[in-house]
Amino acid sequence: MKLRLMRRTVSVGAPVLYGTVLVVIGLVFLAIAFSAQAKIEDIGATTDAALLEEISTIEDQRDVFLLFGLAAIFVGLFAAVVIVEKSLPVALSGSQMVSSARAGNDTLAGLNLTGNAALLPAKHGLTKERIFIPAPRNGMTPPSAVSDDLVISPGRDGSTPGVLMEPLGRNLLDTVEADLGVKFAGASADIVEGNLQYLKHGLGIMRDFHFKERDGKTVMRVEYSGLKEACRAIRKELPDTCRQVPCLGCSALLTALARGTGKIARIEEVDNKEDTVVFTLSLNEW
Repeated sequence: MKLRLMRRTVSVGAPVLYGTVLVVIGLVFLAIAFSAQAKIEDIGATTDAALLEEISTIEDQRDVFLLFGLAAIFVGLFAAVVIVEKSLPVALSGSQMVSSARAGNDTLAGLNLTGNAALLPAKHGLTKERIFIPAPRNGMTPPSAVSDDLVISPGRDGSTPGVLMEPLGRNLLDTVEADLGVKFAGASADIVEGNLQYLKHGLGIMRDFHFKERDGKTVMRVEYSGLKEACRAIRKELPDTCRQVPCLGCSALLTALARGTGKIARIEEVDNKEDTVVFTLSLNEW
């Protein structure tokens, strides 16, 4: 909703608007309660039965308005402060998600790399997962000797160059491990999926996601919640991002598969025409 203030249009989120209304209502109730208390004080001490009954009625009204006033202010402040505070990082992450997708797309375009991404586990010289994007669209030749400092790989036969990058979601995955006190290394896909529910219930990034085995492939379905608009913008503007430099949440899921299974998680194809993005993956020994 937008309000007109000082000749300017200001966008106001629903939690802020509703919270402000509740606070105002609470203040009105408190004012009525204080007014009732003032009436009681005006009457003062008395032994008149009629006045005592009136005082009792006014006290009941005062207590009700005081209770509802404090409750409305509390709920209003919760909506305006706590809920908004939680939503701000999501909006910021959405902006960062779009920016990083554009940067990744520009990098691959400049290097003329068209291949599908593969998440490499921390093996063969790597101490942390890396994402490998080869030049050819079909097929992949992962480097046989790697290190954390390796960026450009010529491939085993010297004819299939590729680039190694840090997965965008690796830090997010590390955060999940730290917050939950778990380790994904050596875990099965089912355990990985179970622990990563924290992305949905704890951080509010995902609306839903699942790993399924089908015909020897792993199918990963992902739908964002807090970052849904950023996901839509990227899929519309940069549809190849999903298969080449997956965004924050999808990258965290893929990195978790590589970390848990110790295998290369290669993206074979992606259907990203709808909000539920479907990845078809192969998990290969390395």
